[in-house]
Amino acid sequence: MRLGTPASDETTKYRLQLAELTIPTAGTTVTANYTLENGDWGKTRVLDGTTTSVAGAKGFTSIDFSSADVSDTPVWIEIDLGADRAIGSVTLHPRTDASGAGGGSAGFPVDFTFQTRTDGGTTYTTARTVTGEPNPNGAAQTYPLTSANGRYLRLRATRLGRPASDETSRYRLQLAEIRIK
Repeated sequence: MRLGTPASDETTKYRLQLAELTIPTAGTTVTANYTLENGDWGKTRVLDGTTTSVAGAKGFTSIDFSSADVSDTPVWIEIDLGADRAIGSVTLHPRTDASGAGGGSAGFPVDFTFQTRTDGGTTYTTARTVTGEPNPNGAAQTYPLTSANGRYLRLRATRLGRPASDETSRYRLQLAEIRIK
């Protein structure tokens, strides 16, 4: 292995220095209550490192609902981080292989919360609530969390975004990737 150029304040010392490195481990578990699993979609694909939706790795999709309002049966996806840790922000990458009906991104949530649960805990703490989120038009959206800590991070949607242009009456939660810092 070769190291890069030394820092300007230590011109003769070579070091491996990283500000941050987040890699899901092989033991990372992703669970969801209403998931569709097939050759393109799967709950674990939300952590595969692919921030766009491509054949064989489109990301996560829920089953379809007849209405955007799913407040009676909220859709959630949860990531087990392996141990309690601080969570500074969550970035949601929208589905990119199909547009939403009427334009923009398909399946991006409108009303949702980020919740955490500690290792061994039985209750969730709401880290952030988002309501009326505008359609991101294909751009990743980052949500800072204040004082969030836990082993489990859950995205819980109560209002879904635009259906995909090829299934205009089917509402889903759809994301290409979730990044946690």
